[in-house]
Order: sequence, then structure tokens, then C-alpha cells
Amino acid sequence: MYLLPQPKSISYDNGSENGQEAFCLRYDTPIVLDADMKVEGRLAYMYAGLLQQEIATDLGLKLMIKQQKDNSEQGVVFFTCCTQESDWQGYTLTVAHDRITIKGNGEAGLCYGVQTLRQIIRQCGYKLPCMVIEDAPRIAHRGVSYDVTRGRVPTLEHLKRLADTLSFYKCNQLQLYVEHSYLFEDFSEVWRDNTPLTAEEILTLDAYCKDLQIELVPSLASFGHLYEVLRTKSFCRLCELEEAEGETYSLVNRMGHHTVDVSNEESFRMVSDRIEEFMGLFSSRYFNICADETFDLCKGRSKALGEEKGVRKVYLDFLKKLCDFCAERGKIPMFWGDVLLEQPELLRDLPMEGVCLNWEYAPEVTEKQVKTLVDAGVRHLYLCPGVQSWNHMINRQGDAYENISKMCANAHKYHAEGVLNTEWGDLGHIAHPEFSTIGQIYGAAFSWSDKAMPEEEMNRAISLLQYGDAKEEIVEIFRALSETECVNWWHAVQYMEEQSGILQKAPEEMLQGILSDEAVAESGGAVLWDKLQRNVELIERLYSKLTDVSEQRRPDIYAYILMGQGQCYLTLTGYLLACRNRIVQDGATQFWQLMEHFAVGGTKLPQTITQAGWKLATLWEHWLVRYKELWRKESKEGELFRIAKVVCWYADRLREL
Repeated sequence: MYLLPQPKSISYDNGSENGQEAFCLRYDTPIVLDADMKVEGRLAYMYAGLLQQEIATDLGLKLMIKQQKDNSEQGVVFFTCCTQESDWQGYTLTVAHDRITIKGNGEAGLCYGVQTLRQIIRQCGYKLPCMVIEDAPRIAHRGVSYDVTRGRVPTLEHLKRLADTLSFYKCNQLQLYVEHSYLFEDFSEVWRDNTPLTAEEILTLDAYCKDLQIELVPSLASFGHLYEVLRTKSFCRLCELEEAEGETYSLVNRMGHHTVDVSNEESFRMVSDRIEEFMGLFSSRYFNICADETFDLCKGRSKALGEEKGVRKVYLDFLKKLCDFCAERGKIPMFWGDVLLEQPELLRDLPMEGVCLNWEYAPEVTEKQVKTLVDAGVRHLYLCPGVQSWNHMINRQGDAYENISKMCANAHKYHAEGVLNTEWGDLGHIAHPEFSTIGQIYGAAFSWSDKAMPEEEMNRAISLLQYGDAKEEIVEIFRALSETECVNWWHAVQYMEEQSGILQKAPEEMLQGILSDEAVAESGGAVLWDKLQRNVELIERLYSKLTDVSEQRRPDIYAYILMGQGQCYLTLTGYLLACRNRIVQDGATQFWQLMEHFAVGGTKLPQTITQAGWKLATLWEHWLVRYKELWRKESKEGELFRIAKVVCWYADRLREL
């Protein structure tokens, strides 16, 4: 049996593992709430409802919920709770042959005990082995940072489903990263062509998360990463770089620009006004001011100030001013630590209660950064791995496991207060949001418990618990599909912007470099064609898995099928554009075979590079229609038009071959 996260301790009664000692759920088994427990009655009833719904979904049994003081009744699921300040997230789950008891050390502990019982029922059905689980987290704060600003603005319904999933795996913090996608009162020029989050949506989500023991934390770009804000007529005068207004829009440049001009006092007023307006929507005691990647600092309007004080001192002064502003309003400031890593001794000048967020996303992550921060005297530290969603059509799942497991191990070793698992939306946020679920579960499991679980075993557990796949193989198929990528979204967008004259300097990795004549000609292009063929085979496997997974997860499988197809089209497009002169020599046979696979009905197969370009352009346009439908199921309109613009640009180029 799999439990995610793994409990602190689990012991079975004699014979219970092989089914000799068990508690059997019946249609008349009541869920009983202890009338004397020290927990808000509404929450206890809500958690009982979660269990009731799980049993109804898995077994078709509708158990009644009732309340009583007498806990001597047999054949019940009994909820009780105490107010224990230490290990307030801990719980004890006891399955005896005559009753099940969930005892939480606090409201959170009661919630987590229920989530564990739900996982057991999901695997064992009505007959549950007798056992005692004693559990509590090793790391107090276990969260997810979700980018809702650089492409996708999720619907409230999607955010609620995300909260449900995070609670199921015992995460207790969610941050929504915003640059410009909230409906700020005086920012209409900034959000006018977007579909921003509203105050009502955030207030509703805050209450929903709170009931699930999740703290919804505001996360607002307040120093760098203000590209959309600082290129408007309203605020361009506050941009570090001059002539920001009216420049050609660039998805690539948006990732590095713009930083506020800290030499202008009006900049702080603009930022602090946004913080104060946003702050009031959240019940959280934290406020993440971000302050990362201030690449432009002292390179324009504040250059003289940088020469006078030094760039790092200029950075620290503004950061401290933002931290003090939050602290004066009763909030604990959070900030990313990437800039301070260059001079960690500067951390000593920041408010002692501030939380430093150390992000690092490489699969081969080491202890170097966290050790540097700890040695510098950082008192409150979160380690922040990533689900590897950005710049790919399908998350790089293997890289995510390596990065998240190692970062969480470092968090345990250096006694970090929290782990914040990040999901970013670089270059339009093309990946489907459900693809990040697996990485989010990795983070939840490895931050709660310091017990190591090998990747294959973890993937089998997620296949069963999350997707209902009794064969325990679907997550490995997802992983394999991500590894067939040859051209990623980052390369595609860079190439488009360079060819369109938007980027002044060609980036190092372009389609020509990845799919050059020499690269494709090597071994007859064997690696390229093997990956493409593998992509096609895995998509067929996903079709065959549609009936193996639970009904509610079948749309997720469809999303992988669609994005796997897009991943394949991207490579074929790169091949045609970068290697057009070698199409009839290297890989010609494989190319026509793949085009035949994608032919629809009686469509005539292309025989020349010109015909192939037209055919592939048509395939892209049909794909785009389905992608838009998929996007709109989880997200508002947001910046979907930017994704469409990239796809249509490539379709036009293919027709020009």
C-alpha cells in the first residue's frame, strides 16, 4: 500500500497485512464527530464530508455523519481532536477491527488524518487492514508557488481544484505569483487587454484554502519583472530603462525586464500602493515581495546612484524599504534570495523576521547555495525547487524529480522552515497546468517526510493514487513522453523573435543550431527520428490507457496526447525550417513515414518540401483549435493570443518553403 507523503510510523496488527484482521465499511457505518473535541464544528463536518464523498465515489456507499459524546459505539469512523500546540499538524489514525479513530493534534492534524484515510480507502476498498499510523511533518511549511501572470490566469474553479489536490497530499501553503494580472484600481492601462483576477475571486479562494488548512500567500512582483507595468504610458517614466514605452513586445525580453527606477521616489509610492491594495485580500501573515532578477538595476536612470553607493547597496536599500513597509502593516516579508547570494553578508541588514526564498532548479543541485545562506546567518529560510514546466510543452518530469528530491533533502539537512515548490509561466505558459501535479506531489511528499522514495516507486504510487491506474504505469509514460522533446518552446519563441527582428542579438540556441544540417546528418539523424518515432508510440500507449485511469482523470490523459502531438509538430517544423536543403537526403524516409502517420482520412501525402510545409501548417492550425479549447477549460483567456501568434507565425513560414 502506498501513502503519500509517507507517514512517520505505521504498524500493523498481527495478520492485518494479509487481510486476516480488518475493519469493514458498511452502508450503515456512521461517521461520528466527537461532540467534545476542541475544533470548530463546521470544519469537523467539512472533513467528515471529504471522507463521506471519497467513500461514495470509490465504493458507492453513502455514510451518515452524526455527532455524539459517547465514543463507545462500535462499527464507526470516529473523529476527535485536541488542542496540542506542539506537532499541531500531527495526527493518529487507528484502524481496529471494530472502529476507525482519527485523532488530530489540531484542526490541521484532523484534516491530514482524513486525507490519509482517503488514500487507504482508495487502494483497499471497503476492507481496511488494522493499523496504527502516527504522523507529523518534518518541515512546517510545504507549499506551491503558482504563476498566474505570464500567460495563464486560472479560473477560480481550477484554483479550487488545485487547493483540493494540495490538501490531499498535505501541502499547507499556496502562493499566486502576480506581476500585472490582478485588477488593481488604478492600473486599467496595464490589465485592459488581459483577464485579471478580481478581489472577489481572491477573497473566495482565501476562505476556501483556509478551510483546507492552506495559507493563501500573496506574491507580487515589486522590484523587477514589471515589464507589462513599466511599458505603459501611465508608468513608463518609472522604468529604469528609458524609452520603455512603445517598444515592440517581446516574450523573451519580458523575462528580464523591466526594473523600477529606485532613484525616483514615485517608484516606491507606486509599488507600495499596489502592495497595500493587494495585501488586504489575504488573511495570510506573510507577503512575498519577490524582488528577484533585477537585471536592469543601475543601468539606466539610477546609474549615477549605483556609481555612488554600489549596485548591491542600492538593491538592499530598496529591498529593506519594501520589507519595512510590510512589517509595519503586520506582515512577515518574503523575498527571493538570488541577488543577495552574490553578497550574502547583506542579509544581516534586513528585518530578522523576513523569510529568504532560495530557488534553484538544476537537476544536479548541490548544497552550496543553502550552506552559503545558512552560514550568512539567515534565520528564516525556504528552499524552492521547481516542477520544470516552463518553456516546455510537457514538464521535464525526470528533471523535476531530481531537483525537488535533492532540494527537499537539503531543506531537511539544514532545518529550513519551508519548501516552496515553484511553477512558472515563462514565454506564455504553454504547458497544461495539470502537468505540474506530479512535481507538486513530489514536493509534498519529500517536504513532509525525510524518507527517500525512489523515482520509479514514487511514480507507481502517483499512478495509483492520483490517476486510479491499477497497473501503476501512467506516470512513467508521461515521463517518457517528455523525454522525446527535440525542440522546446523556448527555442521556438527565440527563433521567431530573432527572425522577426524583435531580438537585436540572436540567442545562442536557435533552431538552426539544434537542428543544423550537421546535427541531423550525424548518424543519418538517428537520434532525431528515434525520438519522434518514440513520441508517436507513446501517444498510442496513452490512447490505450484512457480506460485504465479513473474517469475524472481521462481529460488529463487527453491533454498529454494533445501536447505530445504538438511536441512532435514542433520538431518537424524545426527540421523543415532548419534543414530544408537536406530533406530529400538525410531522414527523408523517416520524414515521409511520420507525415503519413499524421495524414487524416484520404488526405494526399506530400511528396515535396513545399507540400510538406503546407501539410504541416494545416496540422498546426487544427491543433491550435484543440489547444484553445483545452486552455479555456482551466484558464481565463489571458494571453492565449500570444501562444496563437507564435503557432500561426510558424504556419506562415511553413507555407513559404
